[in-house]
Amino acid sequence: MKIHGIEGGGVVLKSTLAVMLLALTNAPLRAEDAALPRAQQELVDAERAFVRLAAERGFRDSFYTWFADDGIAFNPHPFNVRAALAGQASSGGPMGALWAPVYGDVADSGDLGWNTGPLVFEGRGGEPDRHGMFFSVWKRQADGAWRVVLDVGADTPGAVVPLDTPFQTPHRPAGSRGAAADTGDAVAGLLAAEREFLAAAAAGGAGAAYASRLADDARIHRPGVMPIVGKDAFGAWLAGQGSKLRGQPLLADVSRSGDLGYAYGNYEMEGANPGAGYFARVWKRDDAGRWRIAMDTISPLPAGARPLTAELLKAEEHYAARQWAEAIAIYQQYVRQTPDNAFAWHRLGTIQIQQGQYPEAIGNLEQAVRIGGGVAADFYNLACAYAMAGSTDKALDNVERAIQAGLKRRQQYESDGDLANLRESPRFKALMQQLD
Repeated sequence: MKIHGIEGGGVVLKSTLAVMLLALTNAPLRAEDAALPRAQQELVDAERAFVRLAAERGFRDSFYTWFADDGIAFNPHPFNVRAALAGQASSGGPMGALWAPVYGDVADSGDLGWNTGPLVFEGRGGEPDRHGMFFSVWKRQADGAWRVVLDVGADTPGAVVPLDTPFQTPHRPAGSRGAAADTGDAVAGLLAAEREFLAAAAAGGAGAAYASRLADDARIHRPGVMPIVGKDAFGAWLAGQGSKLRGQPLLADVSRSGDLGYAYGNYEMEGANPGAGYFARVWKRDDAGRWRIAMDTISPLPAGARPLTAELLKAEEHYAARQWAEAIAIYQQYVRQTPDNAFAWHRLGTIQIQQGQYPEAIGNLEQAVRIGGGVAADFYNLACAYAMAGSTDKALDNVERAIQAGLKRRQQYESDGDLANLRESPRFKALMQQLD
């Protein structure tokens, strides 16, 4: 089985988190929640049910259950969560993480909304817990159920607020700000707002672009820092955002009432602290009907990596659906035009393993390593290709490289059929002894 880019935890919650989970998910309706619009209360309840299932049945089962068929997460590139998890075995047991919705909003039409709040990852081997803020966009499905369509997290230096913080919302009826409209026109309007923002950020710097578009009650989440909320915090943050930013929206959607929407896309930052990755934004109409940013977060890529374009995202849809011929045609054309994209070379190699084209797969995966420096998935899939081609020593070399790069799930190596002919090797057994 090839690595597609998703991992989940599987440790037992410590007693303190377990007790908190029971308090959070089994408590009666809170007074603070009672004033929420009905649709928003349903959304908050859905988030809490998601948390509960993660504690009861682990990562795979909870995420597969609560994500929409087209739901997206990032690791590090955007991927379809249900497609990635469909072939995995039931996770069974606690996930080892706990989160709680404490802030969010919902459209007047009750079909689109978002939540954010504290996230705690269980420390392993005596290490302290890790903290962050989750952010998820939810959409009501055809059957009336809420499901996640976008999920992005950001780590923080410490706990932001307690997990049992009462839920708060800036929601107020849209009135003239939103009206039922043609969804296609509404999405086009939001994409136009996104492109205008990105054009302003590319021309005059990110700070000026944000300053004229942030809602008064907006939130900004960035990895490694506490959330930026409120005008005073905005002023300090904006002062440091002089670098130019360019990007491309990849997807947008708007509620039926036209008052709330979201978009995600790619970005590249220039200047003293260059970087690249993906952004996710919630937009809300103000009293004048103008789109304003209500929530803004990013998912950065490792240094040197480049984000997917719209073309590569289309290839990813074929990849997730295992439509190998369609996917490989796009990737091959892309690497001819853009030969310095390590991700595209990696995907080509991974598909060729599926098709039994092992020499071609090895060549393309090695090219991905030469261009991008090599990540754990590159080395793991090289190990699979070399093993299937009968090159045991080179396969074991890449198992070792994958472990050194951070892929340390022993079960993955010991259950993958592509690595079956390595398992009786003393070297393979010694490598497995190093893992959990």
